[in-house]
Amino acid sequence: SETDNKYYVFQLDPAGKKKRGRKLFKCKEKSSFFARQCLSGSCRPFMMDISYATANPEEDEYEPFLRLERACKCTFLCFQRPEIIVTWVEDGRNEYLGKIVDPWNLCNLEFNVFDKDLNQKYNIEASCCQLGLWCKWPCEACETIDFDVKSPSGEVISTLQKQSPGCLQSMVSDADNFALSFPPNATLVDKALLM
Repeated sequence: SETDNKYYVFQLDPAGKKKRGRKLFKCKEKSSFFARQCLSGSCRPFMMDISYATANPEEDEYEPFLRLERACKCTFLCFQRPEIIVTWVEDGRNEYLGKIVDPWNLCNLEFNVFDKDLNQKYNIEASCCQLGLWCKWPCEACETIDFDVKSPSGEVISTLQKQSPGCLQSMVSDADNFALSFPPNATLVDKALLM
């Protein structure tokens, strides 16, 4: 795209009457025009600031909360895999929380989440046998990709779903919607890393 990406994080509506509840976070990417136009997705560097909504829902004001940084890496198969560094920046802090690594996987989509001590907390994986990875047709199966959130031992403890906004909107935008259920007993730091 020609401009930095911007995303919003909404609370899921507990009643299920509408897709989303109130705005919780605003995520704003910072990257160069050259990086967005000339580098592949796995090589492209970026920084993303995540801010939380202030107490007054009528105001569109946000306070800094997290920063995600991915350095430029020339990735090739299992060499130089991308990593995202997660830092807590609320109230002037600069505290390293952990990182997300995109390991090389021949078939499936996979991400490993590590805490600040480099202990693996989660493995997020989507099977390559889902239609949503290969086809963008306007049917529910083609617009959805389901991920399993697993413990380091391999037990599925939660889910993440990526859903296309629909056929028409997909033709003019590459934006997708994600829905994450946090694992039971997840700490605030775990939730920040998963987000």
